[in-house]
Amino acid sequence: MKLDHAVLKTLPKVLLHEHLDGVLRPATIIELAKEQKYDQLPSTRPEELSRWFHQGANQGSLPKYLEGFSHTIAVMQTQEALERVAYEQAEDLSRDGVIYFETRFAPLFHTRKGLTHQQVISAVLKGLEEGRKSFGIGSGLLICAMRNMDASLEMAELAVDFRDRGVVGFDLAGEEGGFHLRNTSMLSTIFNVRISTSPFMPERVLAKNRSGRQFSTAALIASVTARA
Repeated sequence: MKLDHAVLKTLPKVLLHEHLDGVLRPATIIELAKEQKYDQLPSTRPEELSRWFHQGANQGSLPKYLEGFSHTIAVMQTQEALERVAYEQAEDLSRDGVIYFETRFAPLFHTRKGLTHQQVISAVLKGLEEGRKSFGIGSGLLICAMRNMDASLEMAELAVDFRDRGVVGFDLAGEEGGFHLRNTSMLSTIFNVRISTSPFMPERVLAKNRSGRQFSTAALIASVTARA
């Protein structure tokens, strides 16, 4: 039996792989670009900009697909912008019947105007929390390290630091070609830091920071599950 789109929207859904900087509304991108004096957008018309992103996402090439992120990231350089994007993501997904989602992003791309990594993450978590209050949708944040950048351990430690405030995991992102794990510091990071706390993957794991101190996430798993 084939379900139509209207019926599918009414069904409760869980989304475990979403990109914070890949879901911006075209109108929001244009407004934020104007506020931040960013003049490199392919178009300042919402419909045209939407088509540009759609075409780029359907070229069958990850590098070409990632070109669109240069524009979304460029307008996500203030706490207000980050909070707004996270809030609107929660709103849009709730309208599609999503009851819980996990969104991911790389904090190191959002410091061009002086924000610290901690400020970046805090702003996103604030937007997600406001979205939960407004729309009743649960959420978790995944912190990304980039395969081609030597900051994986720092990002993993940030994920551990924010584990009680809404961060539920650590992720690797970016172009895979030419960046084999054995050629980077990421391999040791993966083995040493795991905090997967999603209520939909409730295994007990340990997270360990550079000092060697271990953190049991069992209590956090129970807490997240209770809130979801």
